[in-house]
Amino acid sequence: MADPDVLTEVPAALKRLAKYVIRGFYGIEHALALDILIRNSCVKEEDMLELLKFDRKQLRSVLNNLKGDKFIKCRMRVETAADGKTTRHNYYFINYRTLVNVVKYKLDHMRRRIETDERDSTNRASFKCPVCSSTFTDLEANQLFDPMTGTFRCTFCHTEVEEDESAMPKKDARTLLARFNEQIEPIYALLRETEDVNLAYEILEPEPTEIPALKQSKDHAATTAGAASLAGGHHREAWATKGPSYEDLYTQNVVINMDDQEDLHRASLEGKSAKERPIWLRESTVQGAYGSEDMKEGGIDMDAFQEREEGHAGPDDNEEVMRALLIHEKKTSSAMAGSVGAAAPVTAANGSDSESE
Repeated sequence: MADPDVLTEVPAALKRLAKYVIRGFYGIEHALALDILIRNSCVKEEDMLELLKFDRKQLRSVLNNLKGDKFIKCRMRVETAADGKTTRHNYYFINYRTLVNVVKYKLDHMRRRIETDERDSTNRASFKCPVCSSTFTDLEANQLFDPMTGTFRCTFCHTEVEEDESAMPKKDARTLLARFNEQIEPIYALLRETEDVNLAYEILEPEPTEIPALKQSKDHAATTAGAASLAGGHHREAWATKGPSYEDLYTQNVVINMDDQEDLHRASLEGKSAKERPIWLRESTVQGAYGSEDMKEGGIDMDAFQEREEGHAGPDDNEEVMRALLIHEKKTSSAMAGSVGAAAPVTAANGSDSESE
């Protein structure tokens, strides 16, 4: 059976104590981060990023500062995603028992520091020699007093000392301690109220919980996306502009039809007016080379040209060409035979050539 004195819910005094301390001694970033942990028992780091809209490096710096001062604690958990990958996540929470102890320790440390300054201010150097710059405290005033002159003189150079105003404290330490107690009184009252509070283990070491605001936003986003995909289909949203979108830049429909190319080319030629041909294409610029009847639409009639060439080339021309070649060959062979010495095979060859001639 559970102890009736054990609380299963964080009292409002403890939450108010955490808010007072964090707003009085830390910055606004620390206050925002701690407010989330006060409202939610255990929060994932990614959820805090989503709520605070901080940079990850900035948020980690704030959380590490609070964790170093023992205001919050961190717990790391390994989670397995739907695709089988394991990831590590940091969860932060407040241990209120540790928070109360840390606040008590820090306030006591501040009070002791003020009391130490008050005690040290009574032993301050209040006299200074203008010649040798020696300093003396209030307790050494009996050594400095000269009964003959009735003044305070330096024990080294016997010069009259002066009161050191620079060594005087800026504020009275007793006034500072009283002001500190007055300003910290609300925190002292909360500490006295939460002195005997006993929290359950599940409150001191809470399990991760899902933030309702983030859950509603995620559900709303999923519902909106599903409705848009079902209703929209391939249609665009109603607010989309009529101009080309980014996805149109990567979608191009190219159609190549080879059958219609000749028709298009013919239609383009028919649409253009025929240019007049130059005279050097329609008629020959060489006088007497061709007749006007051999030209047909700017070109030469090749059949007529071949017939004319065949008419000029007769059997007499062929016989004259062969006779000239044989005479030239005979002269060349006889010159070679005379220079070498008229060898027998060569002579026989010449004889055969003459016979053939």
